Amino acid sequence: MLWAFVVRESTPGTPPSAEAIVEIGPAQYPQLLEDAMASGFTMAVGEPPLTTAEIHVRDGLLTELSLVGGHRVWEPAPPAPVSPEWVSAAVGRAGVLVILVPPGTWPEDARDLGPVDLAEAFTANLREARADGLVQHGAAQLVLR
Repeated sequence: MLWAFVVRESTPGTPPSAEAIVEIGPAQYPQLLEDAMASGFTMAVGEPPLTTAEIHVRDGLLTELSLVGGHRVWEPAPPAPVSPEWVSAAVGRAGVLVILVPPGTWPEDARDLGPVDLAEAFTANLREARADGLVQHGAAQLVLR
């Protein structure tokens, strides 16, 4: 599982929002999509729907994405670090926007790219996947432990 955590600034007077972008390998991807859809995720168009998903964070580490009312748990190995700003944004908005992207959205040569080139390549791939209807999104509850 590949994770990216984004704090997105909003209009003045509105708290920032927390996003978690998730990419999983091709073998597990169909099951993740099935679980996400059973939790209420939809194609990433318009406002994200409320879902039964939960993002669990303990001691600054994302430990699991819980789907299907807690019956399916996806755990990053190792747990993924999140910033205090990201946690604060999630608490301020009472949840997290979870974005599921198809395998291959992260550039294969990501380790060789600088931050700017990586962001540009990922953004281009994400835009293409979204245009193809392959990106799912939903609002998940944050669970701090």
